[in-house]
Formats: sequence, C-alpha cells, structure tokens
Amino acid sequence: MPRHRWLPCSLLLVTALVSCTGPSAPPPSPPSVSVGGAQLSLGLPRAVHRATTLTDGRVLITGGCTLPGCGGFDEGRASEFFDPVVQRFLPGPLMLSARASGTATLLLDGRVLLTGGYPGEGRDAQASAEVFDPLTESFEAVDPMISARANHTATLLPDGRVLLAGGNGADGDALDSTEFLDPTTGTFTAGSSLRDARAGHSAAVVGTDVVLVGGTADLVLGIESTDVLHDGTWTSGPDLLIPRVKHATVALADGRVLVIGGSGDIEGRDRLASTEILDLAAGTATPGPDLSEPQYKLDGAVAELPDRRIVIAGGQRLDIYDPATDRIARVDEPATPRRAFVSATVLGPDLVLVAGGYDDRIAPTAQARLVRITP
Repeated sequence: MPRHRWLPCSLLLVTALVSCTGPSAPPPSPPSVSVGGAQLSLGLPRAVHRATTLTDGRVLITGGCTLPGCGGFDEGRASEFFDPVVQRFLPGPLMLSARASGTATLLLDGRVLLTGGYPGEGRDAQASAEVFDPLTESFEAVDPMISARANHTATLLPDGRVLLAGGNGADGDALDSTEFLDPTTGTFTAGSSLRDARAGHSAAVVGTDVVLVGGTADLVLGIESTDVLHDGTWTSGPDLLIPRVKHATVALADGRVLVIGGSGDIEGRDRLASTEILDLAAGTATPGPDLSEPQYKLDGAVAELPDRRIVIAGGQRLDIYDPATDRIARVDEPATPRRAFVSATVLGPDLVLVAGGYDDRIAPTAQARLVRITP
C-alpha cells in the first residue's frame, strides 16, 4: 500500500471575491471595527498552530510550522502566551513533542490536552499526547493515544471526556476509528468505528450529541456525509449539500449547525464561499449566506463572540455571521494578505485576537492583530 503523508503545505489558489448576500437582499451594514493596541507579533512565525484560552484569560499558543514551506516543526515546540492585560506575546515552556495538525483541548479542570499531529516535515502522524498544567506552567506526558492521528478532531464532551475521531493515521490513510480520553485517569479507551473514514473534517457538540462533518476519505476529494454520536452509537446524519474538506463548523444556540467554507478537494482548487446549516433534528441541510470571499483551511480560524455572532478569519477581512438575522457581513477594516490556518481567539465581549497563518507562498507569519468589533 502506498504511504500518504497529508501535510498542511498544499499551495493555495487565488480566487475571485464572491458576493456575501443573495440578489434579493440588500448587503448588511459592515460592523464597525477598531484595532486595539500596537502592532502585535508572535515570538515565532506560526501556521497550523493552536490557540487555547486558559481559565486565567491568557491564550496558550502551541505547535505548528514556523519556516517557509511549512517546515520548522521543532522550533514550534516553544510555546508562548498572549497576555491580554499587557497585550503582548510572552515566551512559554517547551512542549514535549513538536506538533502540526494536532489538537489542543481545554479540559474542565483547566489543563490543556495536546494530541497527535505531525512531529516533523515528511514524518508520519504520531500517537503521543501531553497536557499543559497552568499550576506548574509546564507540559506533562500522558499515555499515548491508541492510534496515531493528524488532521483529526478532539471534542470535549459534557461529561468531561474528550472524543478523538478520524484523521490521518500513521500510514497517511483516513481513519474511521475513535477513542476517548478520561482526564481523571489519563488513559485512552477505544470507541466504536465511524460510518465513514474521514480526515480534515470538523466537529460540533449539539446537546449531548456530537456531529462530525465532511472531510476526505480518499485524500483527494471532500465528502458530504456526516456522522452523529447519539447515546454512544454512531449514526448517519444529514448529508451536506456539497462535499467539503478543511472547512469549519459551529453549533448554534438553537441546536442547528453552521458549516463554513472549505474546499471540494484537499488542494483547494475548489475553494468555497458558501455556507450551509444542518438541522440534525429535521435531518436536513439548507443553504446559508455566502462569505465575502472563498475561505479554506479554516481549522482554528472561527470563533464565537459572547453575543453568539460568529467571527470567520480566513479571508482578507473578517466576516461576521449573525444568527439572529442569518446574514454575513464583512468587517470594515483594512485588507490583510489572505492567510490559511490562522487562529482566531475571543478575548472579551467584542475583542478577537487573530494570529499567524501562512500566505499563498506557504510562508508562515508572526503577525497578529487585535480586532474590536461593535454591533
């Protein structure tokens, strides 16, 4: 069997802007915006990294690639913190393993679980896991996962466990396996298999259920299927209207799920400006409003404000989805270079930290900005 390594350095394609509303509706007024503080800079250029808000308000930045071509994984072991009080990035402790296309999950006890990902350019996915403990300000080893994974999802469940699902395995192929971490014991146990193997998918918690959306099974094209974990059993959910991979998913307050952008293929030749809304109870998918431009490689680039508006940071300007009106408006801010695998982190009622990512030349950046969004 050929060995596939799906690394996060596929060339991006320049695409045309797409209207963000249908022809029958006037365009929504752009939210007003101000950029807070001085120009910000990460300690290192980063893309495919993770940004996790700690219980004390700091943001933990971990992993990713740091060099042109999305290399420099070892350098990405150096974590850093964004301190919102002084509005600066500060050095953090070394991770135990380099990780790109891994996961970072805030646990109920305030620790952060890091799992899987690629430990180096051209290397296989890893099974290792570690936790950051804010009490000791250090990373500590936990038992490895049952399966090596990258481009998987790690979902915090209401009972405090973490569901690890799908991704690329050690041989590069998409996985249909799942497992659970019990943070109280630090051990992983096997879960039941998905109905469809998937990598580069997304996940959302809806009540006590978990839905996995899209991704790729053959490492070429996106898929439209969804898997729903209900009462411990995987069932088929509603199919997407179109296949999507490297997109984003957000659970809305009313129980529906917003699916955002992505591409019809893993190389981004069919980047999408469309969104759709899944209704698990009704078993339907319906079109949502369009983004202001096609956006792809959105893992980590979408965040929810306390007022339930959704910030989407994968384009030249931020897009804001308002579930109250079911409309998307582009933030009226200066255009920035289009970057993939940025992180977007909510810091307060109307403040968002956008950091890192790489451009069309696959060159990671250290640039970051604080954006204050008002109604």
